[in-house]
This record gives sequence, structure tokens and C-alpha cells, in this order.
Amino acid sequence: MARMSSPSSPGPINPWQRMWTAPAATLLNMVQFGQGDAWARPLLLGAGLLSSLAPQVRAALAQMLPQNANVLGVALVSGLVLGGLQAFIWPALLQLACRWLGGQGTPRATRLAAAWSSLPVLLSYVLAPLGGSGDVADAGAALYGVVSLLLSAWTLALLVRSLGAAQRLTPFKAGLSVLLGGVLLFVALLAAGFLAALVLVALGISPQLP
Repeated sequence: MARMSSPSSPGPINPWQRMWTAPAATLLNMVQFGQGDAWARPLLLGAGLLSSLAPQVRAALAQMLPQNANVLGVALVSGLVLGGLQAFIWPALLQLACRWLGGQGTPRATRLAAAWSSLPVLLSYVLAPLGGSGDVADAGAALYGVVSLLLSAWTLALLVRSLGAAQRLTPFKAGLSVLLGGVLLFVALLAAGFLAALVLVALGISPQLP
């Protein structure tokens, strides 16, 4: 079991800067000094919303929906659903998975880890317009694909490190907790997708299969 270390500074630190390179110490500092809570759920909600509003996602939706469908509206609703799951369900699923593996942290610490580790992937969503709509494979789209992959991997690394600190777990168990939580979230997303499909059908919008 990983030992919980003390914060790296005698007072509160800036998580917007330190989380990128010192996730464990930053998480423990936020827990000790009561920081980060106000931004936790907005960060998770924003990640879900921005992921659905990315030009590449909207281009894919445009191919699936009827020509007269409001693609932006569908993307917005999907983003709000996904963001809601990430803000309110994802931390709870992570906490459950950590408990199964012997985690000792609080739900608050898990929520902070989930939220603040999303900073790199949030940046990738902000940069998404630079990658084009996904219709044409050009150098810009290829470069954005590489950058997006690196930022996603960075988010995963931050999550494992900060979750391990939050729950007093080894890196292996923290990574396994993320995997288990991801499986549970995938099931929740399938259920939400099925519900969204029912809503679209009720509104008279039927997805077009290729």
C-alpha cells in the first residue's frame, strides 16, 4: 500500500499550474487546505460537453442524422448528458472501484482527482477546431490527432497518480481502479445512449445507419 506523503508546500498551492507535473502532491495539498472543490464538477461537466461539441464529433453526427436535423442541438444535448455522467457518476464509480481494491480515501478526494486530472484532455478539446472537421485528412488533422493522443495519455497518468495519493493505493491498484471504473462508466454510457436514442425517436429524429 502506497504511503500518503505530506504536501510539498506549507500552504495552498495553485492546482491550475502544479497539477500538470505534480499530481499526487497537488491532490494532497488540495485535500489538506480545502481547495479545488468549486471547480471539480464544472471541470468534469466541461470535459463531457466540449468532447461532444468538437468539430470531428459534429461531423460524425451529421452523417448519422437526417439532413434537416439540428446537429449542434443533438451534440449539445449529448454533451450535457455525458458531462453529467462525468460530473456526478464517474467519481462515484471510481470511489467504488477503489474501495473494492482497498482504497481508504474519501469521495471528495476521488472527485478532486477525477476532475483536476482532466486538465490535459480539456486542452485537447479546446484545440479540436485546429484539427478540422475530420472530413479531410491533412497535416493539421494528423498533428492534432497526435497531440490529442498525448494529452489523453497525460490525463490518464495524472489520474492514476492523483487517485493513488487520494486512496493510498499503489500505482498498479490505482490504475486497476481506473480500468474498473471505466468499465462501469461504459455500461452507464450505453444505458444513457439507449435513453438518448429513445428520446430522438420520440422527437421524430431517427439516426441514419451507414
